[in-house]
Amino acid sequence: MTLARYPADLTARPHAHRVLAVGAVAFVYTVVMAGGTLTIPLYVLWASQFGFGSLTTVVVFIAYVVGVVGTLLVAGSLSDAVGRRPVLALSLTLTALSTVGFALADGLTVLLISRVLSGVATGLITATATSAIAELVRGRRTAAVLSTAANVGGLSLGVVAAGVLAQCVTAPTHTVFWCYLATCAVAGVSWLVIPETADRTADKTADRTADKTADRTADGTAGRSVRWQPRIRRPVLPDGASRVRSFVASGVLVAASSGVNGFFSSLAPAFLRDDLGVSNFAVIGVGVGTLFISALLAQTVAPAALVRRDIGTALLAVGMIVIEAALWTHSAPLFIVGTVFAGAAVGTLFRHGLSVTDALCHPGNRAELTATYFLFLYSGLVVPVLVLGLADQAVGTRASSTMLAALVVSTALVGLALGRRTESTSTPHTFSRPSTHLTPVEENHE
Repeated sequence: MTLARYPADLTARPHAHRVLAVGAVAFVYTVVMAGGTLTIPLYVLWASQFGFGSLTTVVVFIAYVVGVVGTLLVAGSLSDAVGRRPVLALSLTLTALSTVGFALADGLTVLLISRVLSGVATGLITATATSAIAELVRGRRTAAVLSTAANVGGLSLGVVAAGVLAQCVTAPTHTVFWCYLATCAVAGVSWLVIPETADRTADKTADRTADKTADRTADGTAGRSVRWQPRIRRPVLPDGASRVRSFVASGVLVAASSGVNGFFSSLAPAFLRDDLGVSNFAVIGVGVGTLFISALLAQTVAPAALVRRDIGTALLAVGMIVIEAALWTHSAPLFIVGTVFAGAAVGTLFRHGLSVTDALCHPGNRAELTATYFLFLYSGLVVPVLVLGLADQAVGTRASSTMLAALVVSTALVGLALGRRTESTSTPHTFSRPSTHLTPVEENHE
């Protein structure tokens, strides 16, 4: 494996320019991620306006996940081939288009199309922005914290801002999105200062040659490389059995935590209104946003020694138990306490998994492997939320939420068990050196 050099125009830039570039990437990333949760407090309004129930709300949310997962499968490695800047611009453009769709929505069809577009934008930016930040910031720990802060910070800002605006303005299902569109315009201006960070000349490992095959002349000699083509790509894994186990363990754990995200991103507002008696949109926004804010704090403030699989799993179990107790006792304060624990679990597991992924990347497939990690994350949203939506109609809120809690915790325990198998044959893990087997070159690069 050959370590790629940073592009010459990037390494030559003064420190102040690099800081500005990192800030611009993080801002664009945050704005696009905010669009993914902007709709959460508004589902109850759309449900009343367009006449649909909890299962349809789940379907609208899953349309977003389908856009994300489909994009990660088809275009997860796009920025490795064409560069980070064009993909960031495309993601921001699709976000703006989806925002216009939400603002003008007059029925369920427009909502579904807009959610798919928003999901495509998210799928494009997750691996791309995460890779760009890792290439701009030399410290692995700093890069991971910045990436996760932009990702989860955007999610928290979106839901809180939408809730507050929905409570304060008239016609919230329109006004919220026109305000957000103005923010997208500001993000578009900040994109202008982002440099290209991808080194597309980095050597690829042998198992990636299928994605960049060489043209052959009539006599069999190699010609120029074929450009990236849109097609469904097999999710990639790192080399080596121990590395695969570590990566998959982190992926399973982040998928489990995604079940919590899915609940809060789809049906939690209706649960707060119908089961806990909360009708204020600002309170709903803050209540749901507490999950993402807690996750953000766990990623940016928690000591590195606490960013571990077992701690994240324990926090997840406690959070789900307390949330269940809140729903069964109709206690809003208890719900907030459980949300804080669950959010801390989400942040811890996400930050740990991202650090593992970054440790196993090499420059030629950074976006590709990162896209696989996000596939775990977003795939973990679909099954739990769909089960919750179906069960809610069949057996009621409390029983369905109990089923969700059991599914989330059991999935996390599977990931924890798989991770322990890896840890038994690897060096002690820290945030900057996760429990994976690293080559000497990678250890030195950390």
